[in-house]
Amino acid sequence: MVLRSASLDTRERLIQAAIRLFGEYGFEATTTRELAEAAEANIGSIAYHFGHKRGLYLAAARHIAEQLRTRLALDVPAPAGERDAALAALRAVTRRMVRTFTEDEECRRWLLLVMREQVHPGEAFEILQAEAFGLVQATLGGLIARLTDRAVDDRRVILETHTLIGQIVFFLIGREPLLRRLGIAAFDAATLADIEAVIEGHLARYAAPDDDPASPRTT
Repeated sequence: MVLRSASLDTRERLIQAAIRLFGEYGFEATTTRELAEAAEANIGSIAYHFGHKRGLYLAAARHIAEQLRTRLALDVPAPAGERDAALAALRAVTRRMVRTFTEDEECRRWLLLVMREQVHPGEAFEILQAEAFGLVQATLGGLIARLTDRAVDDRRVILETHTLIGQIVFFLIGREPLLRRLGIAAFDAATLADIEAVIEGHLARYAAPDDDPASPRTT
């Protein structure tokens, strides 16, 4: 049992080292020796756990995707039924997104690797898209479609979903410029409450009654 625990710990250390080094230097520029040293592991442990360096890179992407699904509760089925339930679910998901992208220090460590894959999509991006990003899009898109009486693959729904996600994710990507503009060193409770209020204001449009000309269901 002790050996198994030690093995799992080595695997986790390698993944964490991979996220940091691949994010900072890229796949090609990062050596297996550097990965092993950063993880305080034997260089042979990379082959043992992952087969090769690329296997470790893809495992790092799967780890990020799994953690995002957990933090955002993406594996929880969206509620069926009335608009009120859909709107409540949309608010809950966006609150979890705000908290994850502003407060979660581990999420900040994923950013460089994720951004590299966004700029030059590869096999790791396909993992992130299939196991995390696509689920975020599907979850929010399904709720927005229900609230706007449109099909989930409607062009407007897709664009509204992407815009909403982008607004929230930018609190992670654009964290430092925002903190400097606000004159604070980190997001405090009051600022987080204000951020949530801003996002809630954007979601309020989906609560518009059917006869409201400003409703997003009108074309």
